[in-house]
Amino acid sequence: MPPPPRRDRPPNRRPAPPPQQRRERNDTSWENSAQWYDRLIGERGSELYQSVVLPGALGLLNPQRGEQALDIGCGQGVFSRALAAKGCQVTGIDAAATLVKKAKDYPSRTPVKYLHRDAAALDGLGQFDAISAILCIQNMQHLPKVCTAAAEVLKPGGRMLWVMNHPAFRIPRQTSWGFEEERKIQYRRIDAYSSPMTIPIIMHPGQKESESTVSFHHSLTDLMAPAFNAGLMLGGLQEWHSHKASQPGPRAKAENRARNEFPLFLALLWRRL
Repeated sequence: MPPPPRRDRPPNRRPAPPPQQRRERNDTSWENSAQWYDRLIGERGSELYQSVVLPGALGLLNPQRGEQALDIGCGQGVFSRALAAKGCQVTGIDAAATLVKKAKDYPSRTPVKYLHRDAAALDGLGQFDAISAILCIQNMQHLPKVCTAAAEVLKPGGRMLWVMNHPAFRIPRQTSWGFEEERKIQYRRIDAYSSPMTIPIIMHPGQKESESTVSFHHSLTDLMAPAFNAGLMLGGLQEWHSHKASQPGPRAKAENRARNEFPLFLALLWRRL
């Protein structure tokens, strides 16, 4: 028999905090986890971000010099600065005030305008040729409002890029790796997919008073419906795999094959007609 599959994140078995504390700690803006997140991501982003997400996102969005670009959920401004380096006039917004401050503190060769702003409230910011939402869509409870707001500030012919953890293969607490010893196959187990889920994410498993945020899972049909309803058209889709390779060992071949079979990220490029 294969060993029990490894979960993406272990379930949180601690007693639920009081309602008021739960509201504060499950802040979807990541404000309560801003300091930890900045230590993790920093000025340049993780190795995975630099190797896979950043080049993939720039390639698919294809920012042009002189374009007006809006980076929603900008965090510390890693992608905002990458857009600015391509010659765009960039506005970065985030609902976490601490992360906006961090973004302003990091150096940028080209100025970027950072604002503490909810992604569903974009009025007054002007019109944009390109909008990016990098690794933040699944933390937005009000995605229909975000899509409507984005469509209103996107110029005709403009495009919006979503990059997210793959909603079919990377669902917190619902997907895991397993290994079948007899066939020497590493497989991906998926316990749920079609049902909408609100999944608490514990930032520091094992710590008594860890911050948490929330991931909102939707099937591809439900995930894409708000953008279609806002009048956007799907103009591109890519799936990105891990860049890593296992060290030589008895399971290395199976692990490397699995990495190439199950993508980590999904990128969707939307256009406004």
